[in-house]
Amino acid sequence: MARKSLGTGFTGDITQETGVAAKARTAVDRVRDEAGMVAAHAVDHPAATGSAIAAVGLLAFTVGYMIGLSSSPRDRRW
Repeated sequence: MARKSLGTGFTGDITQETGVAAKARTAVDRVRDEAGMVAAHAVDHPAATGSAIAAVGLLAFTVGYMIGLSSSPRDRRW
């Protein structure tokens, strides 16, 4: 998880971030953290990463092939 600096005042209350920019910044930070975790996992487990990429590629090829077959004309007159 990302380290989030807490803006604590004298009373110890946490300042609430509001607004679209603050929420977008938080979302970007979380996505960046998740991407870093995925990259670290891929480095730690290269065989599993390669298998997952191969499985996704095979699935994408199969879906593309099926879409290609379904879009071809049915009547074949030679």
